[in-house]
Amino acid sequence: MTLRPVKVGVIGGGSVFTPELVDLLARSYREMPVKEMVLMDINLPRVEILLGIAQRIVARAGVSFPIRVTQDYQEAIKDADYILIQLRAGDQAGRITDEKIGLKYRVPFVETVSVCGLGTFLRSIKIYEDIAGLIRTLAPNAYVMNFANPAGPLTEYLLRLGISRTIGVCNVPVILGQYLGDIYHEPPEAFYMQTRGLNHLTVTDAIYLDGRDILPDLLPRVEPYKFPMPFSHHVIEAFPAVFNPYYQYYFHGQRIMNKLLQAEKTRGEEVLQIEQELLRLYSDPAVDQVPDLLRSRGGFGYSLVVVRLMLSLYRNDDTIHYVNVRNNGVLAELPDDTAVEIPVMIKQGRVLPIETGPLPHYAAPLIITMAEYYRLLLDAAQERSKKALRQALLVHPLFPDADMSDQIIDEMLEINRDYLPASFS
Repeated sequence: MTLRPVKVGVIGGGSVFTPELVDLLARSYREMPVKEMVLMDINLPRVEILLGIAQRIVARAGVSFPIRVTQDYQEAIKDADYILIQLRAGDQAGRITDEKIGLKYRVPFVETVSVCGLGTFLRSIKIYEDIAGLIRTLAPNAYVMNFANPAGPLTEYLLRLGISRTIGVCNVPVILGQYLGDIYHEPPEAFYMQTRGLNHLTVTDAIYLDGRDILPDLLPRVEPYKFPMPFSHHVIEAFPAVFNPYYQYYFHGQRIMNKLLQAEKTRGEEVLQIEQELLRLYSDPAVDQVPDLLRSRGGFGYSLVVVRLMLSLYRNDDTIHYVNVRNNGVLAELPDDTAVEIPVMIKQGRVLPIETGPLPHYAAPLIITMAEYYRLLLDAAQERSKKALRQALLVHPLFPDADMSDQIIDEMLEINRDYLPASFS
């Protein structure tokens, strides 16, 4: 049987994670040959560094496929089978600015939560609208995998813009699977996790191994303030479930805020240093594999999720993945057009949701609230409406005061004026 080669377009090809992605595609080449890989990035000097190490990684793997760089979205999108979006609007400088606003107003934050998630989303609106328009015209049948943050609302925005084959990906389920594998000495794929919710806001109330729910055995083993539940022992004991680690920003907001205020550097400033060192390594002609340093950069493992998903879609192998897709009634508590994170099965080129049952009553209120926040945020983007943006922040539980929210909105709109649509008011 002759395998059909695929074109892979990467938007944000200058990401430090590109070598991990290329390495996995090279290892999978005999199962899914690559016809062409296009690394698109507006930062040409940076993406050319990534091109060099990408070509060395492919050569080291003993396979061959063309990789080229471009600053043109169209070249990456046109006739692509898979479009991978891993851009960061505003780069690390934008993230650091968002973090400074979070510190100023004492709002708990991380890359996808509260002020940082808001800032990155605002900077991404026009870019995603442009990308969506090109996909509709140049690659209407492509699978679009979004792992740019904030992954939840950006995936939902692409779906709202008519890109129905959009799938949002996250590395937390993979890391949880590896954690379970280490404890029970089984491969991660041996476990089925009954998980559902929103990106970075999921709850898992059953984990099956050989047909048996092992969650009652697992929970007593969980250590407070450590992965997979970085919460106090009181929180862990209170619920018969594994909450996504990002719940810590809601459950322990004051504790998080105190740590953020005491830190010498923000996470964005730390990441900037790590990325500079990675780019220095990538520039070395002798480096032809993914360096260990990449593991210290939050987000390691996203490429594994993406390539596994691509292979499943290519092979139609009936495997289960944990991804973000349009709700379409799977979670009855949420609107149909919400992007929900749930288990799905890949079958005959289709992404089929797996029934998980209703949201646990103790998790539903926050998930429903945040789904409404995302809806209002997307309304604000499409309507270019400061009023809808104000409504969104008043719904969000981490923005506790209307006057403070107004000040944050004004600062965010002013700082990001160059990225926002001109009509935003």
